[in-house]
Amino acid sequence: MKTRLVSARDISAVDEERWRHLAQRALEPNPYAEPDFFLVSSRHFQGYADATLVVVEEGSEFRAVLPVATTGKRRSLPRRVAETRSTPTSVFGMGTPLIDATKPEESTEGLVEALGVASKDARWPGIVSVERLRTEGPVFDLLRNECAQRGRPFLVRDSWDYGAVTRVGEWANPIQGKRRREIERRLRQLASETGEEVTMVDRSQDPSAFEDFLKMEATGWKGGPGGKAFALRHDTVEWFKEWSQRWGESGRMYALTLCVGDKPVAMQYCVRAGEGIFVFRIGNDDAYSRHGTGTALFHLSLGYLRDHTDAAWFEVPTDKDSWSLHVLPERRSLSNVVIGTGSLVDRTLVSAIPAVEGALALPDLVRRRLSRPHGPRAPASP
Repeated sequence: MKTRLVSARDISAVDEERWRHLAQRALEPNPYAEPDFFLVSSRHFQGYADATLVVVEEGSEFRAVLPVATTGKRRSLPRRVAETRSTPTSVFGMGTPLIDATKPEESTEGLVEALGVASKDARWPGIVSVERLRTEGPVFDLLRNECAQRGRPFLVRDSWDYGAVTRVGEWANPIQGKRRREIERRLRQLASETGEEVTMVDRSQDPSAFEDFLKMEATGWKGGPGGKAFALRHDTVEWFKEWSQRWGESGRMYALTLCVGDKPVAMQYCVRAGEGIFVFRIGNDDAYSRHGTGTALFHLSLGYLRDHTDAAWFEVPTDKDSWSLHVLPERRSLSNVVIGTGSLVDRTLVSAIPAVEGALALPDLVRRRLSRPHGPRAPASP
């Protein structure tokens, strides 16, 4: 197998098609590692200006692809790091590389080798940060085992759970009991107060849906000071417009909308990759938030996607403390992983990250302790 680095800006039509074919037979699907996420980001965001694909190929086929969004230095490391996530962070969900399911071991071996070969170029880092790598997935185990065999440190910096449902699990009735009754009560109340029918509409093929979503999201907390509503930035507006058009044309996007009469009050975007459906973005009209319209739409969408697709699972890959843990009964986890792929210095630094970060955090810890009041201690209990 051969390896190479491909600039996202310079990718050819032939390579893009090979990339798409790999995504279709990936051992572990990841829509965020596909062209219609990653290439769109590279065209619209400064944070993706140097976006690059690490490619393993055999003949006319791609066997593995790791999209790298940016390279730069971190506070805890005096070396440059290749990172799968850049700014804006709101367009990224998972960093799991695409590995060919027909040759998983050889493809993973080629990917780790590709990272090592690339690190010999002065322009490419010898440290790679893979953010939001699914921990239970086969790709995680393959990467960890291959790194161990090559003496490359594979450091799991942190891990966290998020919510999911599966057909073999609890998708048939994911939200039960008091929570479900409360959702249904609020929907009846909303219909009664407005005098309108409350329905869920699939607007996946509606080219104007993205405009309603932008307006709606901007009315909520994401549109406030420090918020991350897409409408607050010109580049995210243009990104979302192109993204929704591409995924809508592919037939793998779901734009589900909760309507009061003809008025949309909550919207949820999901995408299909492999056997799974991934929630990408949710927004709701703040004027109706007391009725829990976002949660109601999520509940209705679970039933709709279960009944109208053959997807094997549905999940919400997000940052820590995910709201999905409160509404979905099954659990999956993500990890941020750092791999030393380059020189002895790079590998040593990765192995030393826990100690280095502990030392950097020590001054803050000391300051917090010194700032505590030092009054007389309470007498010990008898």
